Amino acid sequence: MVGLRHIRIGIFVFFVVLAGTDLRATTVQEVARELECPCDCPLILEDCNMSCGLDWKEQIGEQIRAGKTKEEIIQWFVDQYGDACRITPVKRIKGKIYQYTRGFDTKDWVILWGGIAIWGAVVVGGIILITRRWFKR
Repeated sequence: MVGLRHIRIGIFVFFVVLAGTDLRATTVQEVARELECPCDCPLILEDCNMSCGLDWKEQIGEQIRAGKTKEEIIQWFVDQYGDACRITPVKRIKGKIYQYTRGFDTKDWVILWGGIAIWGAVVVGGIILITRRWFKR
């Protein structure tokens, strides 16, 4: 039987999971993932190890130590350097895609296996349609 204590623990865990992103500390890499390298290289800021990228990462670290959130830091960069410093999907398509620190995460696996499943369903559906038409003759 579920007691009152178990219900309280369940509610606590639910709210911790619900607010999980707010409970984690902001890291330099987490913020740098949302910004592009200020030079003309094809890297996002997270992966840039040139002097320009390291300077920006140092600025991010100073702001994290000052207690700013990820959104406040990104907004500070946008205010300082313009909207061009923010990485967007269009910029990724145009070449700012090289990100060697990113692993193959859950979303990528879902896209991969979802694509394979759709492709398999199309192939099997095509075979079924062709065989039905063949045997009707």
